Amino acid sequence: YDAIIIGAGISGMYQLHRLRQLGMSVRVFEAGSGVGGTWYWNRYPGCRFDSESYSYGYSFSKEILDEWNWSEHFAPQPETLKYLNFVADKLDVRKDITFNARVKSAAYDEQANLWNVTLEDGGQAAAPLLISATGPLSAPQMPNIPGVGDFKGEAFHTGLWPRDPNGYGPAKISFAGKRVGIIGTGATGVQVIQEVAKDVGHLYVFQRTPNWCAPLHNSKIDDATQKKIHASYDQIFQQCAESMGNFLHKFDERSALEVTPAEREAFFEELYASPGFGIWLGTFRDVLTDQRANDLASDFIARKIRSRVKDPKVAEKLIPKDHGFGLRRVPMETNYYEVYNQTNVTLVDIKEAPIERITAKGIKTAAAEYELDLIIYATGFEAVTGALARIDIRGVGG
Repeated sequence: YDAIIIGAGISGMYQLHRLRQLGMSVRVFEAGSGVGGTWYWNRYPGCRFDSESYSYGYSFSKEILDEWNWSEHFAPQPETLKYLNFVADKLDVRKDITFNARVKSAAYDEQANLWNVTLEDGGQAAAPLLISATGPLSAPQMPNIPGVGDFKGEAFHTGLWPRDPNGYGPAKISFAGKRVGIIGTGATGVQVIQEVAKDVGHLYVFQRTPNWCAPLHNSKIDDATQKKIHASYDQIFQQCAESMGNFLHKFDERSALEVTPAEREAFFEELYASPGFGIWLGTFRDVLTDQRANDLASDFIARKIRSRVKDPKVAEKLIPKDHGFGLRRVPMETNYYEVYNQTNVTLVDIKEAPIERITAKGIKTAAAEYELDLIIYATGFEAVTGALARIDIRGVGG
């Protein structure tokens, strides 16, 4: 081939499309059985966008933009995967993708100017160009806790959640009447917790480090808004191109320190009541760069958490003490904090009493053993280089 691409997610599909336009022969190797990457693997309950759906999709094709309608401002995972399969159909990319093909190694032959790629099943291919479209968050990471394999009940990592064999979403797993433990309260953990809590027998949340979370305020897209979105795609993508993180949100040009306390509080309230990342990436320009401004924003969010969580001790455990608001990625939520008002939800602080091991019956901390029917590992990924580090890659000089 002229080029080999590793991964058939959002980047891999687009890269294939562009190289084919240049007349190149290309082969994509994809570990999964379908396209979609992030949205193929991450099918955990509650998984959805927290950037606006219409700002996230491909922007290069007017035909794709015209034909696809997002149903919600922040689409759920099954809809996003359906969209990516729609794109795959439009571009006819599957004919150049080998599925269920995990790359084991890639070795560069200097004399021939070729990358020799070997798959885990023994298959081989070669090309002068090797392109990784493996994604920054695609190598699931289990926690380094003794006894992970000892648990006798059900256990799932969110990034490897069982798939619905007949659809685009997660397999139907009932939480009703079950004792469920979840390890992790990052962006994924927050989404899973608020979903599992709806019908769980008892939920134990094992939290090491709390995150500052803010309301997503998702809603359906009505017909009038749909027409407006389709008429505004040029402006939407222009606005994304001009923002810090390619989102529809830009920082306010004012300083949090130059407005009156009443103006500042009113603006924070307006952002907190608005959809999406505005409270994080549309706030005063100095909230992420000036400690005094950040302290004001952090105090505002802390007050919101205290007002939403009835037990003051639990509320304090949910307020980060090691970083200010927005200085790490902000998980967006829907009634997340209210979950901790339920009598069948227990927050376990594993900084106070660390997890010692996973047992056959559940999770043992320094303070107690929690008997469980199901453990969910929302423990994230080996980020950025993780997927590449799991391939034996050897370049010039071996």
